[in-house]
Amino acid sequence: MFGTFICSLFMKNKLCRGNNLNLTFPGDQYNINAHRSEYNDTLDNFHDDAHSLSLLKKTNDELIDFFEPLQSVNLGIHRLATYKFLKFNFKKYFSRFVIVLVKPDLDRLDIYGERFDKSTGHPNYQSQWWAKNLKKKDFNDVPKFFLEKMSIKEKQKFIKSQRDWLDNFIEIDQKNTIVFNPDDIVDPNLLQQMIDRVCKSIEIENFKIRFDEIKEFIGRNRKYLK
Repeated sequence: MFGTFICSLFMKNKLCRGNNLNLTFPGDQYNINAHRSEYNDTLDNFHDDAHSLSLLKKTNDELIDFFEPLQSVNLGIHRLATYKFLKFNFKKYFSRFVIVLVKPDLDRLDIYGERFDKSTGHPNYQSQWWAKNLKKKDFNDVPKFFLEKMSIKEKQKFIKSQRDWLDNFIEIDQKNTIVFNPDDIVDPNLLQQMIDRVCKSIEIENFKIRFDEIKEFIGRNRKYLK
């Protein structure tokens, strides 16, 4: 839900690329994500659900080694694709950090599930959960609209399960967490307020985003936004 886009915004801070950053936010097949922007994950194996589970199983020494590359980074920015990273005790390993918790309204989960499906490009239908229960194993004999609909439903189910998990998780680090509604990217004031809060929280120099820099990206996502 706009994770790469939000991470790319913070690369505008002078500790990263600064004002020379290209903010056209190029995407994949449907050009609605920012996966071909200049943002890159700082750490490997620090993104999805499996990575979050692996992190919780590491020993203290293993975790110190895992995060060691961040010591040479001026500003570490990372997109985490599951709420389950909230279970990790970041305070034990970071003196300054902030989590931007992207949390859509409940009545918007279906539309974000649809966007999630489109943002993955060409989905591998055979690998999806519902496919194993399909009698026809030759997908060439299955109507394309059916495959697309089932793929969207799977993404919607995933997002709803993530939200259910979040709503029942009571150990959120309130001090170091900023909740952000993804629909608010269309409002330059609310988007800037989120950036201001992040910079203040981790005590770095603030920076400004001009709305004309991001309006093209917002336009490409207009059908998914309020």
